[in-house]
Amino acid sequence: MAVQVHLRLLSLPGQDTLQACWIQINEQQIVSDLKLGSLANAAEDLAAEAAIIYVPGADVLLTQVRLPDNRRKQLLKALPYALEDDLIDDVDRLHCVLGSRVEPGLYNSAVVAHEKMRYWLDSLENAGIRILRLLPDTLLPPFEKDSWSVFSEHSLDQVLVRTDLEQGFVCSRENLITFIHTAAAQEDKAPEKIRLFHCNSIDESALEVAVSGLSELEWIDDPQIEDALSLLSQKSESTDFNLLQGRYSPRSRIGQYLRPWYSSAALLGLLLVIGLATNIIQYYSLQTKNKMLKQDIISTFRQAFPEIKRVVNPQAQMRHHLSRLRGSNKQSISFAKMLATIGPLAKNIKGLKIQNLHYQKGQMELLLELPDLQSLEKFKQTLSSRTPWKVELKSANSTDNKVQGRMLIYEK
Repeated sequence: MAVQVHLRLLSLPGQDTLQACWIQINEQQIVSDLKLGSLANAAEDLAAEAAIIYVPGADVLLTQVRLPDNRRKQLLKALPYALEDDLIDDVDRLHCVLGSRVEPGLYNSAVVAHEKMRYWLDSLENAGIRILRLLPDTLLPPFEKDSWSVFSEHSLDQVLVRTDLEQGFVCSRENLITFIHTAAAQEDKAPEKIRLFHCNSIDESALEVAVSGLSELEWIDDPQIEDALSLLSQKSESTDFNLLQGRYSPRSRIGQYLRPWYSSAALLGLLLVIGLATNIIQYYSLQTKNKMLKQDIISTFRQAFPEIKRVVNPQAQMRHHLSRLRGSNKQSISFAKMLATIGPLAKNIKGLKIQNLHYQKGQMELLLELPDLQSLEKFKQTLSSRTPWKVELKSANSTDNKVQGRMLIYEK
């Protein structure tokens, strides 16, 4: 498994902006020092590497909800209304998250204010931190079946309590015993074991009275556990829980950025459709004109050569018969005309020298000297493209950093 970056958002006392602590984990082994700083410091240290983000659990309510088993899409739509009676705020102001199924008809869920979600995501985005998953830090303590994990944070004066795979709560240290006593009083919810990490400040005797012998207490004081993130090194069952659902899912957030461009894209699409339709109309119009022109050409050919009964390619047939009609009347190209045409073109080729020139019956043979083969080829291409004659390179020899070429020019 590749190294994963885990980053926790902190609202520290006396700080107006979010702070962060982050660590790197590889197969439950801590492979970097725990670091604390601003989000800008974290972004610089992570160097665009995506991270699993933990938000303050005090702002996230983890609960369970009864829903009829159905497809996930329908469950997501029904979730806010199923939770509505248990919530104080208007559900339109709350982001409801669907977790895993506990049993048929019972699902884990989470509720957090939209205002908080936007604040966290905007802060991370402005800092340039990419998000893999978003979870409440309530789920940082390790989970084992039939046990609770408790982590006391002295700097934040709070306790993280994880009661199930996707359940837990955050409370102050002074209220911890009250919460545990209330849960323990319900025998069906009392865990077999309660593991307490860094809970030296908790009154052990009072806690034993609170659980009334229903749960075994295990006190763990590991000096390597500096922060709740360090608890990730403890053995724990994994979960796919993620607060990035619905409008906050990666696909939906991309859609939010693209939404202002929808009207422009629609207009562009309309213009493309109009342009395509115009091209199709022009194509069929030109096809019709082309057929008419072909008919005119065939008609003209039959008038000029009535003895020809079968017309396959009128243009080629007309050229052939016209050349036959010219026959011996064809005159050779004059020397003056060839020289007048070739001379100006030769001047434009740097380093070109005509060593010998021979003309006979409309054919001109040139012996040329040029600096290199590229210049010789360029001159040949120039003559081929700018004169109506056939140009053949008979030979080319390279000696003493010079190229000699023999070229034949005649009428096609």
